[in-house]
Amino acid sequence: MQERELESAPVRFGANMGLLLELHDMYQDDPDSVSDEMRFLFENISSGQPGTVQSDMDHSKVKSLLRLIDNIRLFGHLESDIYPLYRPDVKNIPSLDYEDYDLTEDDLKNMPASLVSVHLGDYYDNAYEAVTQLHSLYTGPLAYEYMHINDTEERQWLKETIETQEEISLSSDEKKHLFETLAKVEGFEKYLHKNFVGAKRFSIEGLDSLVPMLDHLLGLMAEEGIPNLQIGMAHRGRLNVLTHILEKPYEMMISEFMHTDPMKFLPEDGSLEITQGWMKDVKYHLGGAKTRKDKGLEQRISLANNPSHLEVVGPVVLGKARAQQETTDHAGKPEQDYNKAIAAIIHGDAAFPGQGIVYESLNLGKLDGYSTGGSMHIIANNRIGFTTEETDARSTVYASDAALGFDLPILHVNADKPEHVLRSIEIALKYRQKFNKDIVIDVVGYRRYGHNEMDEPSATNPLLYQEVKSHDTIDEIYGAQLVEQNIISEDEKDEIIQGVFDEMRAAHDKIDKKDTNIDENLQTPEEILEGQESPDDEVSLERLQEINEDLFKYPESFTVFKKLSNVLDRRKKPFDNEEDLVDWAHAEVLAFATINQDGTPIRLTGQDSERGTFAQRHAVLHDPETGEEHVPLHEVSNSNATFDVHNSPLSEAAVVGFDYGYNVERKDVLAIWEAQYGDFSNMAQVMFDNFMAAGNAKWGETSGMTLFLPHAQEGQGAEHSSARLERYLQLAAENNMTVANLSSASNYFHLLRKQAKYLDTEKMRPLVLMTPKSLLRNQIVSEPVSAFVEGGFREIIVPSYKKTKVKKVLIASGKMAVDLMTEQKENPNDEILLIRLEQIYPFPSEQIQEILNDLRNLDEVRFVQEEPQNMGAYHYALPFLLEIVPDKVDLNYVGRIKRASTAEGDGESYKLIQQNIIETALKSQEVE
Repeated sequence: MQERELESAPVRFGANMGLLLELHDMYQDDPDSVSDEMRFLFENISSGQPGTVQSDMDHSKVKSLLRLIDNIRLFGHLESDIYPLYRPDVKNIPSLDYEDYDLTEDDLKNMPASLVSVHLGDYYDNAYEAVTQLHSLYTGPLAYEYMHINDTEERQWLKETIETQEEISLSSDEKKHLFETLAKVEGFEKYLHKNFVGAKRFSIEGLDSLVPMLDHLLGLMAEEGIPNLQIGMAHRGRLNVLTHILEKPYEMMISEFMHTDPMKFLPEDGSLEITQGWMKDVKYHLGGAKTRKDKGLEQRISLANNPSHLEVVGPVVLGKARAQQETTDHAGKPEQDYNKAIAAIIHGDAAFPGQGIVYESLNLGKLDGYSTGGSMHIIANNRIGFTTEETDARSTVYASDAALGFDLPILHVNADKPEHVLRSIEIALKYRQKFNKDIVIDVVGYRRYGHNEMDEPSATNPLLYQEVKSHDTIDEIYGAQLVEQNIISEDEKDEIIQGVFDEMRAAHDKIDKKDTNIDENLQTPEEILEGQESPDDEVSLERLQEINEDLFKYPESFTVFKKLSNVLDRRKKPFDNEEDLVDWAHAEVLAFATINQDGTPIRLTGQDSERGTFAQRHAVLHDPETGEEHVPLHEVSNSNATFDVHNSPLSEAAVVGFDYGYNVERKDVLAIWEAQYGDFSNMAQVMFDNFMAAGNAKWGETSGMTLFLPHAQEGQGAEHSSARLERYLQLAAENNMTVANLSSASNYFHLLRKQAKYLDTEKMRPLVLMTPKSLLRNQIVSEPVSAFVEGGFREIIVPSYKKTKVKKVLIASGKMAVDLMTEQKENPNDEILLIRLEQIYPFPSEQIQEILNDLRNLDEVRFVQEEPQNMGAYHYALPFLLEIVPDKVDLNYVGRIKRASTAEGDGESYKLIQQNIIETALKSQEVE
C-alpha cells in the first residue's frame, strides 16, 4: 500500500530518482505492480523481458531525457513568453536545453516519442520532435503550473490536455470578431480619456483581452448548458466589462461621466437590471445584471457591486453563485447543481497575495457548505499596485502563488496574445467541468496610465513606464497581425477602430448636458422609513406539539449519544407540564421548524454552529457507534423548505461575505451567520460596514441577513465578552437593520419568525442579534409554551406595575436586564420598574415614552448597561432618552466607567464590578 501511495505522488525526477529506481525494481518483480505509464516506460528501455536493458539504448541517456522532460513541465513557465513588456529577471532557472543534459539531437531521434510520455506516441515520430514541441508549448505565451498537484488523475489529465491540444487556429471570421471586440474595448477607453480629461475610470488598457475572454467564457458555458455567470471584480476594467459584457449602453456610461440621468437610456426590453440607492456610489463601484441570448442559451450575467476594499467581493460572488445552484423548495437539505452557475472572480495582482480574504475564499473551494463546483479566478495582472512594483508587493515569483497550497492549476498567459487568452479559458472550463475545482488564470499585461487617470506614473515607476509609453495598444498590435495575414486590409482596420469612436460620439450627442442629475437632498424612500410592524404571531399549541414530537423521530438504526439524549429529552417536558420551560435553544428549533413549514428556507453557518459553541443547539446529531449524522429538523412534517446548517472554516470575513452574497441572490432564504463569540465578528467588519449596512443606500442592494453574535460580560476577559454592539448601532440609520439584545426565549422565537416574514419584501432588512451565553439555560429567560403561542415580538418588555408607586425606571438589555430581574426577584421593590429594552435599533422611543408619561411620581430614569460607558448602547440611546424623559425627571447612567478594553481579565474582579452595578441600579436613593 505504501508503495502505491509513493507511485501516486507527483513524479519529480532528479531529486526523486530513487523513486524511479524503486518503481523499476517493482516492475521487475511484477510488471502489473506499477502504473500503465511506468510500465510503458520500462518496457521501452528493456528487451521485452523484465530486467534486461536494450543494448542499443543507453540507460543513462534515458534518465537524462526523463529529467529534461520533468524540468520542462516543472519550470517551463519561468522561461515563457508571458510578459508583453518589462520582463522580470528570474534567476537560477534550471536549464531546459537538451545539450545540458548530455543529449544530442541524434540521441533524441533514436528514442521513441512515447518515452517522453505515453500519450505522445501517436503524435510524433521520435523523442526529438516531442521534446521540441513540448519546449515550445511550455515556454510559449500560455504557460502552465500543475506538476505540484497531488492528485494523480488531475495531474495526468492536465498533462494530456495541455500536451495534446490542437494548434490555436481561429477562423478568419473568428479573428475578425476578436479584433472588433478588442477595438471596442480599447476605443471605449480612448474616447473617455480624450473627452473626460482627468476623470477617474480605472481603465482596462493593457489587459484588454479580459473582455473577449469573458465573452468567450459565456459561449463555452452555453455549450455546457450553464445559464448563470457571477462576476466579481474591483475597479480596474469594470466600466468596460459593464459596457461590453453586460451591454450597458454607451449613453448610460457617458451620462454618468456627465452627471446626467443614465436611467433614461436603460434598455426598455428589461434585459439590463441596474439598481441604485438613494445615496448612490461612484460609477466604478456599480454592478448590474444582463440577460443575453446571443450564445444560443438564455444567460444571466451578474456583476456584483463592490466597494473600494479590493478583494472583499470575492466571497460575495461565491455565495451568489451557490445560491443560484441550489433548490430549496423541499424538506431536508438543498439540492445543488454545479451547472446552474459559475463564479468568475477577477483579482488584482497586488491584491491576490496581499489580501488575506483571497486565501480565505480559496479555502472555501472544496468545503461542503461553500463549494460552487469550481470557480474561475482570473488575475488581472498589470504588474503594479498603485505605485508599488512586484518586488515590493509580494515575496513570491508570481502573484498567483497563494493558490499553489490549494492544489490548484495555474495558467499564465500573455495579455497581448488574445488568441492564447481565449485558449486559457477553454482549458480552465474543461478542468472545472471535469474536477469541479477552482482554477487560476494569471493574465499578465500592464497598466497604460497611473492608478487613476490623473496620476503621472513615471514619477514613481520610470523604467516600467518607459516601456509602456513606447508599447502599441492591442487593437493596433492584433489589427496589424490580421493585416499581415490578409484577413483584413489596413483600411478595414482603421475603419473598425474609427467606427468605435463614431459610435460613442453618436451616443454622446444624444445626451443633454443641461439635464443634470444632482440631488442635494438624497431622500430616503418612504417604504424604508416606514419600518416593520410587530403584529401578533399566531402559532397554535397543537402545531408546536406536533413539531416537538417530530424532532424526536430518529431512524431505527440511529443511536443518540446517551448524555445528549438525556439533555434533548428535557425538551419534551414543557409540553407535558406547564411548570417546565422552553429554553433559548429549544425556542430556536421550534422557530426554525415553523419557518420551514411556512415555506422559508434556512441556511445557518458558523464555527461549530451544528452543535452550537455552548453545546446548546445540536442541530446535527452523531451516532456514537457509526458516526452517522441525523438532522432532526429534516423530520418535521409539513415542511416546505430546506434547513441547511454547516460548521464553517475558522475564518470570518470570507464566510460572512459568502452568506451575504447568498442572501442577496436568494432574498427568500433566512441566511444566518453565527459568530463563535461575538467579538469574532471584528474580522468581518468590512462586510458589515460596506455591504450589509450601506449596500441598499449605495447600490439599491437589499438583504435580510441575520447575525447571531454571542455577547455579555461574564468574567471571561476582553475577547469573549463584547460583540461590539456599539459598532452596529453606529452603522444603524434609515432603518437599514434591526439591532436587538434579548432577554426572553419567546421573544427570540417571535423575532426569528418576524425576520423570516419580511424576507423578499420592501421592508426586509438585516438583523443583528446579541445572543446569550450563560443565559442559554437561565430559567428567567426560559418560558412556558403558552408564551410562544400568544402575542408576538415585543420591542420592550415591561412587567405589571403600580404606576402611583413607581419612582425610578431602569432601562437595560440582555444579560444586564436578566441580572437586574434576578436581584429584583429576591428583593422586590414596587418603586423601581425595569424596562427590558429588547430592540435597540430602531429605538422604541414612543413605547418607552408612553410608560414614562404614565408614571406620576417618577423622579429618575437610569440607563443600565454592563459594557463600559464609551461602548454598548448608552451613547446611542442617550439622544433619544433626552427627548422622551419628562422634564424634572433626572436621567442617569449606571454601568462601567469608560475603558479602553471591553472587559476585565479577572473573573473575580468582574463579579465585584457587576454586583456593584446591580446594587447601584436598584438602590432607592438617586444615583449621583
